[in-house]
Order: sequence, then C-alpha cells, then structure tokens
Amino acid sequence: MRDQKKKKKASKSKTNRPDKQGVPVGARIRAPADKITMLPLGGVGAIGMNNMLIGCDGHWLMLDSGVMFPDKASPGVDLVLPCLDVLDRLEGEFHGVVLTHGHEDHIGSLPFVRMRHDVRIWGTAFTLGLVRARFAEHKLDISCLRETTPGKQLQLGPFTIDFLRVTHSIPDCVSLAIRTPVGNVLFTGDFKIDHGLPCGTRFDEAGYRAFGKEGVLLMMADSTNIQRPGRTVSEAEVAIGLRDAMAEAPGRVFIGLFSSNLYRLHGVLAAARETGRKVCLLGRSLHKYLEVATEWGGNLDFSGPLISDSAIGNYADHELLFVCTGTQGEPRAALGRIAAGAHRVKIHEDDTLILSARAIPGNLREIHQMIDGFTRAGAHVFHRDAPWPIHASGHAAHDELEDVLRWVKPKIFAPVHGTRTFLEDHADLGEDCGIERVCVFENGDVLQVDQKGAHVVDQIELTPWYYDGMHSGTRDTLGVRQRVDLARDGAISVCVAIGDAPTQVHLDTRGVYTDGGRLVQKLEAALVPYIDRLDILDHEGLQEEVRLFTRRFFKRETGKKPQVMATLFRTSGAA
Repeated sequence: MRDQKKKKKASKSKTNRPDKQGVPVGARIRAPADKITMLPLGGVGAIGMNNMLIGCDGHWLMLDSGVMFPDKASPGVDLVLPCLDVLDRLEGEFHGVVLTHGHEDHIGSLPFVRMRHDVRIWGTAFTLGLVRARFAEHKLDISCLRETTPGKQLQLGPFTIDFLRVTHSIPDCVSLAIRTPVGNVLFTGDFKIDHGLPCGTRFDEAGYRAFGKEGVLLMMADSTNIQRPGRTVSEAEVAIGLRDAMAEAPGRVFIGLFSSNLYRLHGVLAAARETGRKVCLLGRSLHKYLEVATEWGGNLDFSGPLISDSAIGNYADHELLFVCTGTQGEPRAALGRIAAGAHRVKIHEDDTLILSARAIPGNLREIHQMIDGFTRAGAHVFHRDAPWPIHASGHAAHDELEDVLRWVKPKIFAPVHGTRTFLEDHADLGEDCGIERVCVFENGDVLQVDQKGAHVVDQIELTPWYYDGMHSGTRDTLGVRQRVDLARDGAISVCVAIGDAPTQVHLDTRGVYTDGGRLVQKLEAALVPYIDRLDILDHEGLQEEVRLFTRRFFKRETGKKPQVMATLFRTSGAA
C-alpha cells in the first residue's frame, strides 16, 4: 500500500510541474493578488539553509534566512548562502524577514540580506540577541531589528501575522500564523512538542487548534524527523539521564553538545551542582550563546560551579566536568582537538565522554575518529547506546507531526525542512490524516495556492553563494572549483626566462609527486628545447604552450593533471 501511495504521489507531483523550462534569468517574479505565492530558496528538498519567500498582491516577506555549512566539495568555505539574487527580482515591495527561531540554518544569512537590502527583521527577544551578535561581527547597524512576541500581532501589507509559541532545542521559538486575503497560512518552523522544558515553556496546542478552527488554507510543517516513530524524548528526561551518568562516572566527565542547546546546558549545570562537579566550558561558541542567554533571561539558570581551564589543576578528577563543542568531529573544535592531543586539556584514563547530540549524516567518519581518540586514551564513551537518555532531538517525531496535522486540518499541506524522501514520507502522513490536497515542492519551485488548489507554476534557477573569509560570491568568483582541483592533483609553478641568453626554466611544485625531484629535472630538460623550437612570439600564446606541455608531461608520468601556472619573463634584447 505504501509503495502504491508513493507512485500515486509522484504522478501528482509531475502533473503539477510546468512544461516550460522556468523563469528566464533576470525576469521579475510576480505575486498576484488572487493567489499566495511560495518560493523556497533553501530547506525544501534538502537539510539546512532555510529561506522561504511568501508573496501576495505585490508584497513579499522572507520567512527565516539561514545558511548551510559546507561539505567536503567546498574546501576552505565558511558558509553556503542562499541565492539572494532572487530578492532583486521580486516585483513589488519586499518588507523584510520574519524569524521563527535562532539556529544558524534559520538566521545565518541575515547579515548578507541586510547588506543588500534596507529591510526590517522581526523576531523574538532571544532570537534577535543572536542576530545582534552576528551583525556585530559584520559591523552592521541593528536599528532594523524589531522585537515581537506571542500575543503581539504584526501587519505587513496584506499579511497579518500571529506568533504561536512552540518548543524546540533552542529557546524562544515560534510558529507563524499568517492571514492573507486569499486564505490563512501556518508555517511551523522547527518544533517538537515538549512539556518538560526547564524554563516552563510549553507548546501552544490551543493556539494551533484555534487557528485550525478558523480555517487554514495552507500548512507548511517541519519534516526533519518524519521517519522517527513515536515521540521525541523530553529535555526533563535527558537532564535526569545526564545526572545519573555523571554520578556513576569514576573520573572526569566530558559532555559534548550543540552550543545553541541552552536547555541542555541548563540541565548539565543543574546535574553538576547535584553531583558536586565543577564545570569548565570549552569552545568559544558556548560562551557566546551563554552570554546572549544571560542577557535575555528566560527563566533558565546558568549559575553554578563554572571555572576556567586554567583552574582545573586545583580539583580532583571526580570533581570535574567539561562541556565541549565539536560533537560532529570538527577537527578545530574542542572535542576534536582534545581527541587528537592538541588541546591543553589532556584525556586521563577512566575519563568519560558523553555525546549529547545526534550525528549529522556526512559526519560519521569524523565523529568515529574523534571517539576513537578518546577510547585510545582510556576514556569510556557513551553515544547512541547509552544506558541513560542522554540526548533528545529538537524536531517532532511521527506521532507529534500527526497531532499537528489533526489539530490544524489544513486544506492544503506542503511539507518543508527535509530531503525529498522526508517530504514524501510527510506527505504520506498528510494523506493518512485526510488532508484534502498534499503538494510536494522543492527549492526554486514557485508554488501558487488559492482556494482551488496548489500548483507549481515555474522554477527559478538558484545559484548558491559562499562566504569565504571576508568575501561572498559564487564558486567561480571565489575560486572554490579550483581548490577542489588543487586538492586532488596539486599545483606547479613554471617560470621561463627567454631572450638573448639561453632559455632558463624553473619549476616549483606543491602536492605533486616528483620522484624525489627526478621528474622536475626531467621536465626542465625537456621543456627548454621545446620552447626554443616554438615559433611563437605572442606572450600569452607561449605561456599557454608551456602550461599545456607541463600538464601533459605530468599526466603521462604520474596519472595526475596538476594545476599549472606559467610565468614568462623576457630578458633584455628579446623580440
């Protein structure tokens, strides 16, 4: 039955696709008055970089504005940015960005949006605290930031927005209940239903139900954990599990967690107080989040036995707890450096490592290397199969997603925030819950919705941008493609001096096999007579011949095609 459903839905999706190739490059993107237009720039059909444009009657808003972290195909790159060129093509008024919460995959591209557009940004107090920190890094004015809160309504053009409190793995999160002349839209953002948060925050089930009774034309919901059965574990259970793990640990304890998970940090500090341990935070991002959270307040208690890493020698092993960044095996983060023996804090035999975070797909190799470093040094490691609950996801599992669908009962359901597989599985759940129309769309699809249904009417070609050091640009303008080639094949610099004196050639190699220098000598010996035989006076033409000859030589001798940079010098008296 499930396979039949899949085939049925795939057929639906194809009939919704337009026959044309998409919106021409540079063409304006319209938002008609009689429809709601949705255009995801990220986060739909892929994990991360969540950016959703909503348009109606010539007015546009962006719902969240996140980044993605680079993979191994983008060496040296700091961030992957959405295709913000699309914002220049919106026909009508672009009001700005409305935020659901403060994770980097939802706020990380805001500085780059602000650099290009004089727009306002709305978010809750804690979320804006994190945005201010990002703006400070880029030396941007914060006067565009506007604080909002559940119970406070926002009117922007044809959009009237209410903020519904939801629970997640970071504080002060909301869903967006958006009223338009065409119909109501619910955009959940990231959420789970957790009634055990230490600050007392609860998921606004009543608000969801009330908005559903009002009538919701379109609902877009987080699909990240659709494949996890049941319900997510509560932070209250994790706090107890971490306390019990600490109590049984014979020596020092290292807890790895995401620095944004301040609920988890609250629970760790409470457990440290109960078990008599002093806490040392290792990782700059932990201190940054703690600083913003302390300024915000929010009924979270971060008081406690905090010490600096310079004071750890004053305590016995069983009195120490380290809270660390680097759960994904990042080599420059605290856990990665400790595992490699490159940190001032060294691993002792009978230390305990507790990874209180999920493994992100694609990072398993690095995570296992980091775990192996701790194990090799004599530490006990608890990760997936710990005897205590040591981690809780921030995303709703299957049964919670079903609850929300049944509370709201939207006319049209469009899953977001996930891979295509996640979206399809979430769409299946929507059908099981009796939703009248389910629509699966992806990044770049222009989805138009009215009371008659939902259709993908066009596709926008999205070219991701990258932030690298101090600059942003495409893969080509930042030289990212060349970095991949350099990593694979290495590089050679060839300097040639020609003129009245005999031709001279000098080679310098990086990352290239040279057989102890023998291949360099062989190439130099072959290149001089080759150049002397060339009947080329054009400077650029001669440089290109030198480059091609060198590349062919190394391809023949080593099987690699290194990047070759040829420089030509003409000595005095040369033609």
